[in-house]
Amino acid sequence: MRILITGATGYIGRALVEALDKEGDGERHDLVLASRARPQTEHFRGRHEWRFIDFAAAHSANDWRELVKNIDVVINSVGIFSQTKSQRFADLHDKAPRALFKAAHDAGVKRVIQISALGTDERATSAYHLSKKRADDALARLDMEWVILRPSLVIGKEGVSWRFFQALAALPFVPVIADGRQILQPVSIDDVARAVLMVLKRQEAVGHRINLVGSERVTLEQYLRQLSNWQRKNRFRPVHMPYGLSGLLAITAPLIGNFPFNRDAVNMLKEARAVEPKDCQQRLGFQPAGLSEYLLEHPLGKAQSIEARQYFLRPFLRLSLAFMWIMAGVASLLLTPHAQSLALLSKLGLQGLAGTLALYGAAFLDVALGIALLARFHIRRVAMVQIALIAGYTLALTIVAPFMWSDPFGVLVKNFPLMIATMLMRGWQEE
Repeated sequence: MRILITGATGYIGRALVEALDKEGDGERHDLVLASRARPQTEHFRGRHEWRFIDFAAAHSANDWRELVKNIDVVINSVGIFSQTKSQRFADLHDKAPRALFKAAHDAGVKRVIQISALGTDERATSAYHLSKKRADDALARLDMEWVILRPSLVIGKEGVSWRFFQALAALPFVPVIADGRQILQPVSIDDVARAVLMVLKRQEAVGHRINLVGSERVTLEQYLRQLSNWQRKNRFRPVHMPYGLSGLLAITAPLIGNFPFNRDAVNMLKEARAVEPKDCQQRLGFQPAGLSEYLLEHPLGKAQSIEARQYFLRPFLRLSLAFMWIMAGVASLLLTPHAQSLALLSKLGLQGLAGTLALYGAAFLDVALGIALLARFHIRRVAMVQIALIAGYTLALTIVAPFMWSDPFGVLVKNFPLMIATMLMRGWQEE
């Protein structure tokens, strides 16, 4: 069977590739993997075909004609949780999938599997759900074999939301939205992949929108409590936040880091409601595991524990370094007497106009580097420039003002941990 997987480098897409590679019934699948670019990772070790296409721009069926030629099954697993300037719900969840489905229909593709989301029904109000629903509805109108899988909150160690909630549960005081009674039915990434495998084999699934939910219902507070206990925290201390405060935090969170927490996330929690898990048993022939079973079968690893403790430190390290660089430039321009700075520069041979240009140039460069960190602009490159500048400043001050090494406030001594902190920020960015 020749299968096209869009979003192959995403969280669900990677799990599907791995599951199809490992399928043990003797059936050989030829996988065609579609993404914006081939990933620089060892995760994809099989001999797969790659096709490169940008969902943000592929809005016409003509954009997909070549990709769907000689394809038996199309699996669309593209999805984003937060929007950016270049990645919009309307493009990735609606326009591009509809174009893909039309091209698949015209090419005679046997079956299309759409990975949607729980809540993409008539009561949907969030931009996330509505964008997914438009593509679902367009697929359902086509005269072809289709299956729409609607997974609930997907749990698994590489999941964005999983890592976020695990980090929340690891905090000394755990923020909980409103009364924390929002209903969740987490489903594991392994069961999502298993569901796709079953759809490939079972005619009973064709023509249905299948709610893919775990067998256990938990409230948001219970979910966080279980994650806290799983991490062997001594005490779970919930701090309930009203929806109004949660909304304000949802606005600021994307400015701080790549957290899966925004206004749409808050709205989706408001919309959360329980559904019967019978769909999976009837249409797919199995019942996905619940949260408790998943946690029991997946003991906490040391790497996961370390990441949970560092999760919120990482963006705040970047913000603190940004603040330091901006303040260094502002202090040089506005707070430190220019005569004092020019006197030091003169000892390096920078006098008159050269000294003034060096003073202002260094100050503006400091501010620019700080702003670049705030904007998350090429962080790895900016970090290397900062490390080079810190080393240069340290060398220059050692030459013109060696007494600073004995300063009680550690004017120069602090540069070494500062460089280490910058290296850590760069390393975390690579991860």
